[in-house]
Amino acid sequence: MEEVPVLIVGGGLTGLSAALFLSQQGVDCRLIEKHEGTTVLTRASGISSRTMELLRDVGLEQTVVERGPKLIEGARWRELGQPANQIPWVVIRANGLGALEDAVIVEEPSLDVDHLSPTRPYWCGQDRLEPILRDEAVRRGARIDFNTRMDAFETDENGVTATVTDQATGQKSTVRAQYLIAADGVRSLVRETLGISRAGHGAIGNAMSVLFKADLQGIVEGRRFVICYLPNPDEPGVLQMPEVPAVLQLFDEERWIFGFFYDPRETTAEDFTEEQCAQIIRTATGLPDLEIEVQMAKPWEMSHNNAQSYRRGRVFLAGDAAHVHPPAGAFGANGGIQDAHNLAWKLASVLDGAAGAGLLDTYEQERMPIGAAVADQAWIRHIWRLNDSEELRRALRESTLVATGYRYTSDAVLGAAYSEPIPAAHDLTGKPGHRVPHIWVRRGGDRVSTVDLSADTFVLLTGPDGGEWQTAADKVAKATGIRVHCYTVGPVGQLTDEDGAFLATTGLTRNGALLIRPDDFVAWRAEHLPDDAPGTLQNVLEQILARSSDTAIAAAQATGR
Repeated sequence: MEEVPVLIVGGGLTGLSAALFLSQQGVDCRLIEKHEGTTVLTRASGISSRTMELLRDVGLEQTVVERGPKLIEGARWRELGQPANQIPWVVIRANGLGALEDAVIVEEPSLDVDHLSPTRPYWCGQDRLEPILRDEAVRRGARIDFNTRMDAFETDENGVTATVTDQATGQKSTVRAQYLIAADGVRSLVRETLGISRAGHGAIGNAMSVLFKADLQGIVEGRRFVICYLPNPDEPGVLQMPEVPAVLQLFDEERWIFGFFYDPRETTAEDFTEEQCAQIIRTATGLPDLEIEVQMAKPWEMSHNNAQSYRRGRVFLAGDAAHVHPPAGAFGANGGIQDAHNLAWKLASVLDGAAGAGLLDTYEQERMPIGAAVADQAWIRHIWRLNDSEELRRALRESTLVATGYRYTSDAVLGAAYSEPIPAAHDLTGKPGHRVPHIWVRRGGDRVSTVDLSADTFVLLTGPDGGEWQTAADKVAKATGIRVHCYTVGPVGQLTDEDGAFLATTGLTRNGALLIRPDDFVAWRAEHLPDDAPGTLQNVLEQILARSSDTAIAAAQATGR
């Protein structure tokens, strides 16, 4: 029987991210995926600035930037003759392609995030991103096996036992893991086996995505957009300008994707011939004589659901296995990657003895409300783009707010209790439960962001007079084995902040401090240096990490203290 600390089921973006982030934290893991390799379809392409921050932490930012076309401001979509290696980030609605001049902008996500993040949103299709994640995870030591399925699993209080089959040889084997991450998609076998229910609007409809070639340049004239809604009363649908699949290694401006709904009670997916699909596209675009070559037609179900539990004992749900919603907003893949990151550092902390098992409860406490809120934002966008209303406009949150401004309330955050996981406006000012505010500082000769500092450990950011916090962090590390990197931030601190932006943004006093978790979120805030800084810091960390006295003793012994 093979033994591994973490078994991951599912090799899409969420599962591959989990393998990568666990490997980043030094955790051995094995991923199994029933398909023969990574996807060859573009699918999810929009990568939010928050997800890019996580990829930046593992050294993949530049790789992603180089693999995809450049996102530009949505307002430029009307420019004629645009090159194919750039895409304006805009969603429009037009009554046929012949009426593009009168198209209405439905959504124009902002690319102006310099004040929020050290990076920005990028466009990289799933067929490009999955191999990037896979290769880096393997390089860091993860074992990834495609063409391998999990047939069944059993759980007990100490772990999970799974039966897996190598589909190439038919050979069966048993894997024993301390924890299992279910990243096995919308129809998750793991979720269904555990009997975890879901809540939401449920199935919205059955859809068909058609990849086709057609010469639309005479109509579009080089205009570019992410999505164009075509509300034709006879054949409504969505036209997408896809990123060219990585396998082609070139840009083909004649390739398009058209999506439409159908009623499975009246027809099945198999009933749609290539000619029928082509005729639907002609009607929707208002171009009855358009020559169309249908290359692929793929049915799928659009739904809106959130699992009612993200954890069952030693098993965790992530990505589409936990939450699914309409593609509007491009939130789905980003949410799955962020699930994986949140879970990875917590599993690593528990597995190496730094944290108690109770820390794992905070995965559900934090990610389940976010999953539900983000799903609702995607639902609102889906409805609003087809049926505009003032009520929907009021409920809508700006895309960068959904991507970066969300906040956590959990036992791993002290001093935070938020009624809504996504606020009405950005509040990245160093409050507990929020991602640390982005501020450029100097570390030696390098320009770094405060978001870049906590990739694999806790970080304590203090004001310019907070030197005693370093002594406190050293004493806590000696007593507990918990690593905390401490930086003073100021005109002449360990992190040079000549303009005083850190104190101005956070409102801290000169000897106050922010405790940042390995996922860049503020875990605790001290307005002033307390009388017993070592004792206070140790107590805070032990609460956040759910450390019992037994956990603390074992961790200290493991570090030789």
